[in-house]
Amino acid sequence: MSRKSQARSLRAGVLVAAATAGTLSSFSPAGAVVGDPAADGSYAFTVRLAIGDNVRACTGALVDRYWVLTAASCFSDDPAQPQALAAGAPKWKTTATVGDRSVEIAELAPRQDRDLVLARLAAPVNGVAPIAVATTAPSAGETLRVPGYGRTKDEWIPNKLHTGAFSLDTVSPTGIGITGTGGAAICKGDTGAPAVREVNGRAAELVAVASRSWQGGCLGVPATETRTGAYDTRVDDLGGWIKQVRDGWWESVTANPPARSSVYDPARKITTVFAVDGNRHVVSSSSADGTTWSGWEQVAGNWEFASVPAALYNPATGGTELFAVGTDGVLSQTYWMPDGKGWREWYAQDLKPTPDRKFTGSPTAVYNPATKTAEVFATRANGVVAHSYYTPGMTAWSGWYDIDDWQFASSPTAVYNPATGGIELFVIGGDGVLSQTYWLPDGKPWRGWSTLHSEVKFTGSPTAAYNPVTRTAEVFATRTNGVVAHSYFTPGMGEWSGWYEIPGRQFAGSPTAVFDPATGGFELFAVDGGGILARTEWLPDGKPWRAWTSMGDWKFATGRFPAATFNATAGVMNLFATGRDDGALNYASYKADPGQTWGGWKTIGGKTMITG
Repeated sequence: MSRKSQARSLRAGVLVAAATAGTLSSFSPAGAVVGDPAADGSYAFTVRLAIGDNVRACTGALVDRYWVLTAASCFSDDPAQPQALAAGAPKWKTTATVGDRSVEIAELAPRQDRDLVLARLAAPVNGVAPIAVATTAPSAGETLRVPGYGRTKDEWIPNKLHTGAFSLDTVSPTGIGITGTGGAAICKGDTGAPAVREVNGRAAELVAVASRSWQGGCLGVPATETRTGAYDTRVDDLGGWIKQVRDGWWESVTANPPARSSVYDPARKITTVFAVDGNRHVVSSSSADGTTWSGWEQVAGNWEFASVPAALYNPATGGTELFAVGTDGVLSQTYWMPDGKGWREWYAQDLKPTPDRKFTGSPTAVYNPATKTAEVFATRANGVVAHSYYTPGMTAWSGWYDIDDWQFASSPTAVYNPATGGIELFVIGGDGVLSQTYWLPDGKPWRGWSTLHSEVKFTGSPTAAYNPVTRTAEVFATRTNGVVAHSYFTPGMGEWSGWYEIPGRQFAGSPTAVFDPATGGFELFAVDGGGILARTEWLPDGKPWRAWTSMGDWKFATGRFPAATFNATAGVMNLFATGRDDGALNYASYKADPGQTWGGWKTIGGKTMITG
């Protein structure tokens, strides 16, 4: 990683730079540590970066299953000016290889005050422990270990990780000066390599990343260059920044799931599940850790309801919106605000409902962060889907607006699509055909309904989810033969895909899908005719949907949606389902960490539910 003073080709990944006597050159991204081969499995967090079509090669460190910390100069047009690197997608297609797993870099979050960038992976790397970022400042006299994939003294492109020991000589506010010992040097391709503090011979924490060096002893460097000094960028004081970048993205990808009966409130950091009890009152239970739940509490007044409630966190107000259809067919709404006043009384969104303005089934709700609008959708008694909306500044929710005049038999499902800034809406007709419409922020009204391949027939209600890793919106539904199928849309496609079955099992209930940020894929759940709840998953690894597996032998009601919600603070996914025989609401939990599995079923409160 050290650099010579002579000109080098940018195409080869080297920066043209002049080194004056006693000064390090500001160098390019590309090379490997002159040192010993790393033992198999050691320094597994070290990342090989291939940037463009042989534009550059670099090294980095996995600091989170979605994030790599490396040098900004690796991605800059002019590596001598890493501060000019813009945030967003990299200019050149970049592949990060960790062990035997290769993943593209999707996004760059650079620092402006030093040669450093957080690079987000397009899919998480699980099974490899990220290295912890140091919280103690480096001090002169320490010995650091640097693993890298750059050149060695006799290999241009090593196929094995090499490491070397470096003495820490000087410390500045944003960097450190180090010198290789025992012939170690930082070469082309090692830019961004981690400088690691070890404890008892094991990598303990990341202190800095390689920025530039003299490259003494590296292949291709004149024998007259013997200096093995290097300059590395400090990271020990950037824990807060790393967390801010990581958590900000994390919250954005777990926000705004389609609303059914459970919701995560990121302000209060709790998950709440709602149901209708035997008295037909809406009740709720909450959890901060996803494993310990409060007793059931009645929400608002004694109004009687027939549908599964739809819950939605509204970032514009910091509150939770709740919707349910009453036994009289009227759709009502209540909300909770962080003002100490508790849940408001239920409010009928249509104060003078007529027979054709009443609803059946369950509502669904979605929040659009592009317009700061909360929307609720439901199917009228006459089969027409209608919606109502609220944007801060309005004194009340809007009236109900029909979306075309097509008539349907199922409850609708809606999902916000960040790739388009719009809302996708799906519903099944009395003929079993699934139809779709959408709204875009282009000043035009809702598009007319269109069928998604009318030859395929469905029962129950659909579910939809968005995958921010692949930028794909997907809709799932149970076919009349009991097999769950899905269709998807990614920007660039002219239309939604055809229907693809997820074979191996037949179901009696509607499915539920949720994005899993731990894997970058989808979790999918459904109840079969025997009441057994099964799951499958899709991962962004090029393989098809996994085989369906039963989640224990508890029996669940087939006519009600399971509900799934991710608690971003606790890192826990919760799945809720109503017991077939006792009507109790049950939950299973999954800690979103590598190697973790779903836990067994437990009951919340033991209360009989009419819906949930």
